[in-house]
Amino acid sequence: MGIVQRDSFRITVISYAGAAIGYLNKIFLFTNFLETEQVGLANLMITISLIYAQVAALGSRTIILRFFPFFNDPKNNHHGFLFAIMALALSGFTIATLIFLVFQKPFALIYQDSSPLLVEYAVYLVPLGLATLFFNLFESYLRCLYQNVIPSFAHEIILRIMVTVSIFLFATGLITFPGFVAVYVGAYCVPPLILILYTARKGWLKIKPVWTPLLRRLGRIMLVYGLFSLVNNLSGFVLISVDSLMVAGMIDLGATGIYTTMIFITSVMLTPYRSMVKVSGPLVAGFWKSRAMGQMKELYRKASASNLVVGSTLFLLLWVNLDSIFYLMAPEYEKGRYVFLLLGIGKLFDMTAGLNATILLTSKKYRWDLAFTLSMVAFAILTNYLFIPAWGMEGAAFASMITLLLFNLLRIAFIRYHFRIQPFEPRQALVPFILAPIMFFSGYVDQVVHILVDIPLRSTIAAFLFLLPVWLLKISPDINRLIRNTITSALNFLKGNR
Repeated sequence: MGIVQRDSFRITVISYAGAAIGYLNKIFLFTNFLETEQVGLANLMITISLIYAQVAALGSRTIILRFFPFFNDPKNNHHGFLFAIMALALSGFTIATLIFLVFQKPFALIYQDSSPLLVEYAVYLVPLGLATLFFNLFESYLRCLYQNVIPSFAHEIILRIMVTVSIFLFATGLITFPGFVAVYVGAYCVPPLILILYTARKGWLKIKPVWTPLLRRLGRIMLVYGLFSLVNNLSGFVLISVDSLMVAGMIDLGATGIYTTMIFITSVMLTPYRSMVKVSGPLVAGFWKSRAMGQMKELYRKASASNLVVGSTLFLLLWVNLDSIFYLMAPEYEKGRYVFLLLGIGKLFDMTAGLNATILLTSKKYRWDLAFTLSMVAFAILTNYLFIPAWGMEGAAFASMITLLLFNLLRIAFIRYHFRIQPFEPRQALVPFILAPIMFFSGYVDQVVHILVDIPLRSTIAAFLFLLPVWLLKISPDINRLIRNTITSALNFLKGNR
């Protein structure tokens, strides 16, 4: 857990610094200087590029995480592993681009009436997909070398600063909207270049073609695993993106701008969870290799408890300050209040499920996850199709929430049945009963002071009311230890200044 705690802390600090920049971009700059349709375009292009990159990767990202421990041998160029992965990814990108060109007309037919801007700028999806592909590939490679900080810094800080520059140039009239789109797409090409240059500088860019006995022996297994991962990961991205795509197709790009902005606001909840997953993935793969089920069980439960407490705290703080957040945005974004609530509940349970996806996808039972994912994609499409006409954006958010709940419950049950481990402790069931009343009664407390005073005041009171019973009930030993250490450090600091 030492590596996990150390790098998770560093990545979390970077992630929250990036989140602050991201909030400036998405909450203030985007919503005040772009039309909702333009916001919808910018956000949806990134969503589609993630799906594009998954198709192009042909499972290479998960192959790296699963198999690199067997090839990790710098003196022998990692047995040709990186060259083979890059060749696979470039082949996949060629296939994905051909598919994109073939389906460009059907794509236009679906979105030309509701979201014509998306059709107009669809050509930018190709460089966005390529940039995303290479970032994912080198991020995974560096993760396996326990280099977690640089990829996070490139993505969370450098990228978001460049997005700030792009919207600043547009807001000041230095570039037109087409110019903004070009600069915005260019910003996403910088992080993969940083990772490639960093890897080369460290001497880890070992792309010499080598066809070693190890690569020959595991090559077929890796390819089969990669193809399963392709379908599974693609289905997973479709699962979390289908609501945005269907809102764009069934309502319009303006509604998509509001909906995807609510997705972004809730994404701050996932920051510590993503940091933990990035660091824990290689450890879980190592636990499978050494059959260390006791250590995996401990990590699984600690991760779940910590994510529940941290995620609930962040969800609460966002909810009690939602009016202040809307104050910084254009008035039409207030329509997303209950979209945020429903999406937040779903993501909170997703966090609490902990490492279930990582554990299942790195196990010998990884093929079964594909059945779950495909079933949930069908379920998500059906529920969105039913609920969007009835309830609009809230219908899409409700469909997303129940899909996340059901999907995670299926995974948890499967892992419990086959591996005899599960992430929950009985005390965790108390958290909703602590959280819900605070969220409910906060809606009856009006803003009585300036927003700059109201936000920290509300946040402090809400956090205290939630964390005190959580601490007393010992929901998460790791969080309790962190609170004790923080208090001790603060007291020692005060004593030292006397």
